[in-house]
Amino acid sequence: MRFAVLCVSTFLLVCATVWLGSTAYGQQDPYGDFIARSKPLTPAEEQKRFHLPPGFEIELVASEPAIIKPINMNFDDRGRLWVTQSIEYPFPAPPSRKARDTIKILEDTKGDGVADKITTFADGLNIPIGILPVPHGAIVYSIPKIYRVLDSNGKGKADRREELYGTFGFADTHGMASSFTWGFDGWIYACHGFSNTSKLKGKDGATVKMQSGNAYRIRPDGSHIEQFTHGQVNPFGLCFDPLGNLYSADCHTRPVMMLLRGAYYQSFGKPDDGLGFAPEMCDHDHGSTAIAGIVYYAANHFPPEYLNTVFIGNVVTNRINHDHLERHGSTYKAIEQPDFLSCDDPWFRPVDLKLGTDGALYVADFYNRIIGHYEVPLTHPGRDHERGRIWRIVYRGPNHQGRPVQPRADWGKATVAELVSDLAHPNLVVRMKATNQLVERGGEDVLSAVQHVMNQRENAIPRMHGLWILERLHALDDKTLEAAGHDQASGVRVHAMRVLAERPHLAAALQKLAQDALKDADPFVQRCAADALGTHASADNVAPLLALRHVVPADDTHLLYTVRVALRNQLLPVDTWPRLPVASWSEQDARAIADVAAGAPTPEAARYLLTHLQRGLEPGRDNQVRYAHHVARYGADDAVQALLVLGRDGGHADLRTRAAFMKALLQGNQERGGKLSNEAAKWAAQVTARLLDAKELDLMLTGSELAGSLQIKSEQPALAALAKRRDLPEAQRRGALDALVAMDAKGNIGLFSHVLEDSAEPMGLREHLAGVLGGLNQPDAHAELLKTLAIAPAQLQSAIAVALAGSSQGAAQLLDAVAAGKASARLLQEWPVHVRLDKQSNLKDRLAKLTQGLPAADQRLQELLQRRRKGFVAAKGDPIAGARIFEKSCAICHQIAGKGAKVGPQLDGVGNRGLDRLLEDVIDPNRNIDQAFRSTMLLLKNGQTVSGLVLREEGEVLVLADAQGKDVRVPKNTVEERTVSQLSPMPANLVDQIAEPDFYHLLAYLLAQRPPQTTKATR
Repeated sequence: MRFAVLCVSTFLLVCATVWLGSTAYGQQDPYGDFIARSKPLTPAEEQKRFHLPPGFEIELVASEPAIIKPINMNFDDRGRLWVTQSIEYPFPAPPSRKARDTIKILEDTKGDGVADKITTFADGLNIPIGILPVPHGAIVYSIPKIYRVLDSNGKGKADRREELYGTFGFADTHGMASSFTWGFDGWIYACHGFSNTSKLKGKDGATVKMQSGNAYRIRPDGSHIEQFTHGQVNPFGLCFDPLGNLYSADCHTRPVMMLLRGAYYQSFGKPDDGLGFAPEMCDHDHGSTAIAGIVYYAANHFPPEYLNTVFIGNVVTNRINHDHLERHGSTYKAIEQPDFLSCDDPWFRPVDLKLGTDGALYVADFYNRIIGHYEVPLTHPGRDHERGRIWRIVYRGPNHQGRPVQPRADWGKATVAELVSDLAHPNLVVRMKATNQLVERGGEDVLSAVQHVMNQRENAIPRMHGLWILERLHALDDKTLEAAGHDQASGVRVHAMRVLAERPHLAAALQKLAQDALKDADPFVQRCAADALGTHASADNVAPLLALRHVVPADDTHLLYTVRVALRNQLLPVDTWPRLPVASWSEQDARAIADVAAGAPTPEAARYLLTHLQRGLEPGRDNQVRYAHHVARYGADDAVQALLVLGRDGGHADLRTRAAFMKALLQGNQERGGKLSNEAAKWAAQVTARLLDAKELDLMLTGSELAGSLQIKSEQPALAALAKRRDLPEAQRRGALDALVAMDAKGNIGLFSHVLEDSAEPMGLREHLAGVLGGLNQPDAHAELLKTLAIAPAQLQSAIAVALAGSSQGAAQLLDAVAAGKASARLLQEWPVHVRLDKQSNLKDRLAKLTQGLPAADQRLQELLQRRRKGFVAAKGDPIAGARIFEKSCAICHQIAGKGAKVGPQLDGVGNRGLDRLLEDVIDPNRNIDQAFRSTMLLLKNGQTVSGLVLREEGEVLVLADAQGKDVRVPKNTVEERTVSQLSPMPANLVDQIAEPDFYHLLAYLLAQRPPQTTKATR
């Protein structure tokens, strides 16, 4: 499904006719499991539909009309639950009126779990998501900033609002800023949501720019912001475990992820930082890519077997999933368990989970017929704006006597002694309440009491929290910290290392403490020590980190990655390199340093990698290529020249290795903005000639790519010969044609036209050339397109019409051709053509006249949808055969079960959409296109146009993906204008490109991608 935005789509332009009639409850709707077909239930009726393991019960805390559409929630120091709710979602309130969203405070005054007192603390908010109570108020996100809303007069309602951080993008409203979570260190950790671009600034002037999924942290007073991790698609949910490990719930990558400081995680088309992507801990997806909310269970209300497990909300499958964490050194592997909760009411939508101060699990239920933000039109009338529930899950036990208990009514009124005693409580939430309250109070009595805790040996947990209390109060002396670093309890040593990581500077003794901890018996201590050294770069840290790097067990992936990041960070300061004992390093050391130097974007790292390559210490082709790219990207001109000599004369007899090495050199040099020397051009031409003459198809294609990017015009005859060879696969012929376009498009119009006109040529190649000729914006090219238009089959006519409509001259000529009867006026109604023509305001009257009286394009599409639906029902689609079709036509951009490319969204669980919606996605992809996956058109300075999905920027180069998922590299200095269209990069005629029986096999395979039905919890 070449760039089918099958998993993310916005639908702002969907016509009501595609909903197949009425959308009243119980009627057919084309959006599969993303729309409930049942009527809404009362809370009491819904409660009967839940399934839980034996001994567990679910209780209603609050519901509509008091609570409407809850999103995020958090507990304050009185055990009250603060909830953000949004009537506005999914559309922000316009500036012309007051926003209607609120923060509610839920209070259980009787201790029975029911919120009998519900207060509106703040109103006038605009899709508030993240919420965190603080003294006298709360920190909340409301479009477009993070605010502190305060009750300054003690009346119980916010009367003051202070801006803390902004401004957040909100083109996509289902992520933005969410999941505000206190860290042990006093920072607030948060998620940045999908698609949006945000530039945030602290009072100290530090700025962070984030695009799409990321994790960051902020100081609660607005003073400073830091990015914590990079990547993920749409994280929505954070939690800590008792050791300070941070976990996220993420949509479209993996449901459970342990976040490592500074790590890069996979997203759509984003690059890593040279070290590769951070490791995953979860290899399953729980049957859905829509995950919201995560809880690490660290309390004593549930039975012991639930300790060290995580719960996550699954809003599509109406479940709460459950994973056990299996330890491998300092790495946890999430082992899928039977679902903790399932619900037979498809309106149940668990968007947030929280561990309560009483040890129960609290669930924010967005209760809605529709949950899909992209999967269903935002304008769909079935979206509910009236309901919402908060539930809590409790363990009653076999005798039904179990009862969750909040140990304290108000931590704000507790004595210091009581707060200190709570540092030993089994519930992590309780311990964090006590920790934060002690820090807030400060004073000699607090310091004295906490110092006393640090001298106690009976229970290590209070000492873990005591370290942070003293550190946050600036009262943790080095002697106490050193003692914690040698504590008999590994948990205390772990937190001692985490404290070191937060220190702005390390004295020599503390630096040695961290270095020694790299040899600790506990891998968690080792990992935290490596992280600490990674925040304090010094040449003295390199040797101990190298020693650990060589002995990390293969299955401890998180330790290995953290050590690599720490090693790389040591290489970032310029003054580190002269102090490194490079000459005395073993080959093993040298290779370990080279591995991480590729993640250091500095000339010094490039110089080291060049020397490493020159010494021949790297036998593997992949690393040779990776290092060559780094040298060319970040090295000086003399380093690039030396790299050229190495590549040319370095004895790479294998043509494939030589070609990959040269390609890396040239791309890195291009990203640097460097110019190609005559010597390099000569060598490149020699290698390219050999590649084009090779028999291996991959080498042939590489030769075409190099010839085009380097403008090696001497190879035009060879390229033309390849383009004409009908015995070659389409990819090789297309590569040769694209190279000719790059080096002399106008001079090769005749060749392009010859292939375009030839009915014996593959349709895919002819369609591609139609786009090529249209992109040239040349009269001769337009003339050839018009000549072919009159004799082309319908599929090719569509491609030609799209190509002509892309320019004012071509658009006018297309209308002339239709008026002259050389093509059907229905072409003008096709969405890719219509979008392009719509930009030509001077043609609107002519367009209206030519299409007057024609059936609506949506009507014709609907007829096609119905025919294919009927055909699928009658056919016997084979999912196994469909998997092969997916691999051939879709996996170049999409993943299922970890197989395929991650250019576009992964499609795990896509079967939930149902037959009607899948048909719509494949047959008319431009109807269902999310803004983050719209095609971008680049107008080049030479008048040509290039279109595709912008994946990333690499230095001075823009990287796009074309309709085949192939990277297209465009130097920034060649771009005249950049516009985003309303079109998907996926071919609009994909249904014509796949034989009808294969189409039905593909549908059968996609529909089979549903969550397993065998893991329902039982009462």
